[in-house]
Parts: sequence; C-alpha cells; structure tokens
Amino acid sequence: MPKLVAQQDILSAGCDATGNGGMVTWSVGLVAYSAWSNTTGFLTEGVQQPYEIFNITGFEELKTNPGIIIFPNPTSGNVTLRTLDHNLKSLSACIFDIKGTRLRTIAIDAEEIAIPMEDLKPATYILNILEKDQLVKTYKIIKK
Repeated sequence: MPKLVAQQDILSAGCDATGNGGMVTWSVGLVAYSAWSNTTGFLTEGVQQPYEIFNITGFEELKTNPGIIIFPNPTSGNVTLRTLDHNLKSLSACIFDIKGTRLRTIAIDAEEIAIPMEDLKPATYILNILEKDQLVKTYKIIKK
C-alpha cells in the first residue's frame, strides 16, 4: 500500500503546539499554494485564512449613522475623532483593549479631538462613543 502524505513543502520554520485550550500549527516560508473551487465552495491549500468577527458589542447600537469620523485607522500614533452634528456636552469616548479592559475615557468637548494612543502597544482596540452614557457607535482601532 502506498504511503500517503497530507502536506509536503520545504519551509524555513514551523511548529505544532498543543495545550489545554486547543492546538495550532504554523509555518513560515511557504512559496506555493493551490486553489480549487466549484459551485458549493472553495479550498485554498497552503495559505492561512484570517477572519474577523464584526459584531463586537452583542446588541444593536442606538444609531446607525452617528455623524462621527475616526481617522487614521490603522494608526501609529494618535487617532482623530471628528463630530459632525452632535451636542458636544453629552459625548464621551472609551478605549478598551481586546480583553475588555477600559484603558481610558475621554470627554468629547470639541468638534475635532486627538485621542492619544502613542503609549499603547501595537494591537486592536475598541473605541466606544457614548452619548449620555448610552452607546452610540463602536469602532475597531488598529494600532501599528
């Protein structure tokens, strides 16, 4: 009976790791991959497939278009928050890390404010905009 090989490639690095929470396999240096598709789906062999979960709050936000612009995103320093049509006395912003720990709360007291992020590590952060302590909008901020 012939020997079956599931994957075969020459890589510069790679590892299998197992723990109480599960297992992960990674590799560095893949130079080729194959892709197949038909009417029911597709398969990409040899490429890690990232995914994101966008519903991070678990409930409907109160406003769909709050008139707030956040830029630049991703950022390597500060993020600028610009309000278009709000009562500024009732708005605030909270930054959370991906584990849900509140890092800072900022009063939104001008039409454009800088939210300091230079001191934060490169990661993904959650920025909640609140109006009178009610959630208006949630943004995902990527710090490079």
